[in-house]
Amino acid sequence: MVNVFIIHSGSNREDVINTITPFLTGTNQEGTINPECNANVLSLKSGVRSSWKSEAKKKIKAAQLIIVVLGKDTNDSQKEKTMGWEVEKAVRYNKQIVIYNTGKYALPKFMYRKNQFTSLDQPIAKQMSLEEIKKRIDDYENGYYDIFSSDYSQLPPDQKPVHDHELIEQYKMFQKSSEDLVSRRQSVNSFYITVNSAIVALTGVVMGLIEMPVKLLVALFMCLSGSILAISWMKILEAYGTLNAAKMKVICLIEKKLPVALYDVEWQVMSDKLNNKKYVSFTKREKRIPVIFLILYAIVIAFVLVFLLIRWLT
Repeated sequence: MVNVFIIHSGSNREDVINTITPFLTGTNQEGTINPECNANVLSLKSGVRSSWKSEAKKKIKAAQLIIVVLGKDTNDSQKEKTMGWEVEKAVRYNKQIVIYNTGKYALPKFMYRKNQFTSLDQPIAKQMSLEEIKKRIDDYENGYYDIFSSDYSQLPPDQKPVHDHELIEQYKMFQKSSEDLVSRRQSVNSFYITVNSAIVALTGVVMGLIEMPVKLLVALFMCLSGSILAISWMKILEAYGTLNAAKMKVICLIEKKLPVALYDVEWQVMSDKLNNKKYVSFTKREKRIPVIFLILYAIVIAFVLVFLLIRWLT
């Protein structure tokens, strides 16, 4: 089930309640939801409330898809401010955004962002019909992504040329980019292990050579710096893990167009080997190392703070 949050102005509330929501959820006149529909519309409570922002923020966080409904009063200054705030939150939380235009209304300013390469204002989302939005939701639920370019996908089946050689070359190129990502990941690990090990070693040297309480302050500063590095390390590993998972998903999609699906079968074999054992991803295993450093830093920081507190009290 895909959680959908709809951003709209007050004048479009009837459209959302009577048209958009029933269409996406398959609700009939008796109010029964079609179980084959994959949309779960998250709605704000009606009425003006001071807590609407916190409620909207929670709904946006929980949603996988954001629909921005454009109507006749979307460009009204107050409506634009409210809807713009919600859109900004959706952008900040990296949510998928689509636009449903109830007429031929112009895009408001809050639907544009400056392109970092061209410095031109560009729309942050594509306008779609309700049928296209529903298909997007169904594709999201089914885990389907079209690997072919939009121009190629729009051709009739009998006009689509077969590009086996180009497909294989792109597959090899993408597979190599996945291997390069793993290499960069290992380089990042080596860098952070070296830096954190050096901080731990220097902290030990400082504790042994410098007189109190200067050495405690130096150790505190070094451990705080190390903690920041360890947290940064964990964030980078998480980002690499997400990117690598996405690359493997695309590789498996390309393999569906090829005679054999090696990576997909490899995962099935590994799943059979694991049987009922809990699978721990490589990313989770990697993140244990910065956690160990964080624990070491936390112990030293706690010791230093307790010692300084006792010294100050006495």
